[in-house]
Amino acid sequence: MAYTRYRAIVKVLCQECQANVNAKRRIDTDCRRCRFLKYNNVNKLMKFTKFLHTDFPNWAWFNIYEYKKGEPGRKLASYQKGKNEPTDDQI
Repeated sequence: MAYTRYRAIVKVLCQECQANVNAKRRIDTDCRRCRFLKYNNVNKLMKFTKFLHTDFPNWAWFNIYEYKKGEPGRKLASYQKGKNEPTDDQI
């Protein structure tokens, strides 16, 4: 079975911002120590979310875009850690 190919952009919080989240304080949205990761070949959303939980426990959110080579693609979905994580492998 062929899966739809997606592009994902993930925000991973730095230690200082994660400490603010744990203390239920505001975070700096323009923090230069936080990282944005880009993955061009995401096929299964549940497996990708599990990967984020194990390798990047400080991830805050990720956006899913349709994959078109050489083009940005349109935004399909947005997910947040602990609030609206994916419940299916496909959108």
